[in-house]
Amino acid sequence: MAIGNSLSATILVVVLVVGARLPPATGASQGPSTLTSCLSSANLHPVSSSSSDYKADSLAFNRRLSYKPADIVFPASVQDVASAVTCASQAGIKVAARSGGHSYAANGIGGEDGSLVVDLKLLNSIKVTASTQTAQFGTGIRLGDLALGLFNGGKQAMAHGTCPYVGTGGHLGCGGFGFPSRNWGLALDAVIKAQVVLANGSIVTASATENQDLFFAIRGAAPSFGIVTSLTVKTHDAPSSNVMFHYVFNPLNATTAVNTFLAYQNYGANSAPPTLGMNVELDSGVFTMTGVYYGQKSDFAAVIKPLLDAVPQPPKSSSVKTYDWLGILKQLAGGDGSLNTTTKADTFDTFYAKSLMVAEDEHLTKAALTSFFNYLYGPGTKSDTSWFILADLWGGPGSAINAVSSTETAFSRRSTLYTFQFYASSSNSAPPYPSDGISFVDGMVNSITSEMPNTDFGMYNCYVDPQLSAAEAHTVYYGDDTTKRLETIKSQLDPKNTFSYPQAIGQ
Repeated sequence: MAIGNSLSATILVVVLVVGARLPPATGASQGPSTLTSCLSSANLHPVSSSSSDYKADSLAFNRRLSYKPADIVFPASVQDVASAVTCASQAGIKVAARSGGHSYAANGIGGEDGSLVVDLKLLNSIKVTASTQTAQFGTGIRLGDLALGLFNGGKQAMAHGTCPYVGTGGHLGCGGFGFPSRNWGLALDAVIKAQVVLANGSIVTASATENQDLFFAIRGAAPSFGIVTSLTVKTHDAPSSNVMFHYVFNPLNATTAVNTFLAYQNYGANSAPPTLGMNVELDSGVFTMTGVYYGQKSDFAAVIKPLLDAVPQPPKSSSVKTYDWLGILKQLAGGDGSLNTTTKADTFDTFYAKSLMVAEDEHLTKAALTSFFNYLYGPGTKSDTSWFILADLWGGPGSAINAVSSTETAFSRRSTLYTFQFYASSSNSAPPYPSDGISFVDGMVNSITSEMPNTDFGMYNCYVDPQLSAAEAHTVYYGDDTTKRLETIKSQLDPKNTFSYPQAIGQ
């Protein structure tokens, strides 16, 4: 999978017969009017700033952010996607793919003004082959609909996140953590083949045997390299017994909270089997341990006992219930528990979020945790935001996430014990966002990192932080070695930086 394999020579191009649909190129950087004309000629019906649907179609899931795309198109085929990219390339316009649209930084609408948004929602087909435990699906399908399609196609499943409305293209392009990931790997680890539209409008296949460097890049840094229009993945038999548990603690002070978290950290590092997915959720005054044991309820008590024995106080409440596969997914989805995203419209939020990845060999010190919980018990009680923190267990004994080499995919943070998500919304989830919200969330992270200044903390690209510069983002998301490799691939596949956003490779 070496990057010196002359990508220009090895890319296997499927020639597109689109010349008749596109006006002839008249030179680079022709601008928005040329783009709109080209898209119209290709029968892509662009939604432009003068269109009645433009405002609704350009809204971000995160209403804290607002950008103005040059045009928005809804292609019905991979050939339509290729035509759209060709039009943008001729006009010198940057391209952003939108799958579910849940990017924390609104990268699905470009992350800045002036991009062509290629919305993939019509590319939502799914084909499941249970006999070979594989599935192929369009990247416009959302996680809830994917889960239903996999199960209905032969009781198949894969690891992925819990929100039904998240798009598969973005989710599998940046990582794709879910509670089964310690046993099955990240969602992107299930990918065995991808169909990708490149910056020159060509359609190619990427896999372990075709276009290996592109295959490396799209598994962790996909938006910088092309538009992934379909994915073929390895699936698993859906577990029939899934034990969901909640243990709610009410630490009276920061010291008790620190000791409770240390018990979780130690348990995750040494005792949690890979069939256990769990996290700690923190919000104002509450400390909850939640997760799923993918096995029989009769075995669960022995699995969780080392953790409950180690915490400094008994839980104030607990719940342990067993569900079938669709039942557990509905529980994890929250709300009304529906997995079918066609039953009601998606929601929105107004928020700022950050992440922090704690390595297997550099656990948080007691001093760092003390600083962290002192912050939560101090400024955290006074914030005018609605906030929560998750610490998802990734590593520990037998983790399938960390079993993958750090050089296998662009997602290279393969020695993670657990990953924090720090998330603060406006009080009613609508604009305006509190003026101190960003500094409050930054303070959460700084309360930890300031006590461990020499530690190489990573961050999770799926929880993208738009406050980071491109250089900062590349370092914390990919690391220096992976970034250098990605830059080489980018220079060969997209030298004009057609696929671009503020933190894209090549910025």
